[in-house]
Amino acid sequence: MSRCHQIGRHTFDAWNDWYSVHKLQSNNVSGTTEADLVRWEKSALDWVKCNVDVVFVSGSGRTSMGLCFRDNSGHFMAGMTQWQQTVISSVEGEAWALLLAMEEARHRGLDRVQFESDSKVLIEAIHMKRRGNSEFLSIVHDILSLMSSFINFEVKFVRRQANLVAHTLVRAANS
Repeated sequence: MSRCHQIGRHTFDAWNDWYSVHKLQSNNVSGTTEADLVRWEKSALDWVKCNVDVVFVSGSGRTSMGLCFRDNSGHFMAGMTQWQQTVISSVEGEAWALLLAMEEARHRGLDRVQFESDSKVLIEAIHMKRRGNSEFLSIVHDILSLMSSFINFEVKFVRRQANLVAHTLVRAANS
């Protein structure tokens, strides 16, 4: 693939991501919902909760993610951090982290998991089952495919304050 073609493809994907994000934001319904929680809450009985977050290290070209699994009593079950040496958009990073979290849950044999992210755009894209050619929507498609196989995988938006463990984990991974 020629360098010009790569640049053109990257530009096209970036524009598609920008369009998807702004389309989702303009469709946003105002009002207070349970998704506006500002502190972490325990999961239902027999469910596991997984909080996911991403950090972009400016100047390093590195994207890092962290996740934390807790049982319905709030006890820590497992955590994970991972990074990749690549520059991606914030919504792509959030989608990548959620997909990795779902794959980790599957690997651990967890089948009743509520995933929480502080990326409202990502969660809305999943709930609206958005389709498209951008890298972001391609990852959303992979998430939706996984969720169709694991019907007790749920995704939910939470504010940063309710996602603090995953946020702290990913920050520590960069130090």
